[in-house]
Amino acid sequence: MNDSAVDYLKILRQAQWQSPDEFPSLNRHALQWLTEQGSLSHKLATHCDHFSVEIVRSEASPSQDMLQDEVELLDHEACWLREVVLYGDDTPWVIGRTLMSLESMDRSQYDISQQGTVPIGVTVFSSADTKRDALQVAKIATPNGELFARRSRLWVKGHPILVAELFLPQSPIYQQESGQ
Repeated sequence: MNDSAVDYLKILRQAQWQSPDEFPSLNRHALQWLTEQGSLSHKLATHCDHFSVEIVRSEASPSQDMLQDEVELLDHEACWLREVVLYGDDTPWVIGRTLMSLESMDRSQYDISQQGTVPIGVTVFSSADTKRDALQVAKIATPNGELFARRSRLWVKGHPILVAELFLPQSPIYQQESGQ
């Protein structure tokens, strides 16, 4: 999946983000997935017998490698970048891109550089004070058709984490649409 994951990550960075309220023609099933306020990892895990994470990249990312709106949403420049593929029963379901400021990592007890293959959502949502804001959605044209994506900022113990997720063709978000 690694080569196609890199291609999907490039596509995800080109998303034209919109508020869910402004997004045209979202069916109820897709809207529930895209606006999920809890852990997407937990939600995905309920749709399979084996949920897993493949790390594509986990490294420091200087501000010049980030998009301007990412820098603005995080209010910081240098970040830790974590890119992953989330699998349900060995099928790639979601490409995830997470950014957390290095300053926030230094000031908090939460360090995504040490996350390993544990899903971010499992760790982040174990904190009772986790909040999600700045939720945006997109529909992105890919060689495999149009795919849904979402991006939001998570606040964990007062520190921001920016998470973008691209729902791949076999993801449960599309099951009801295709009649499965």
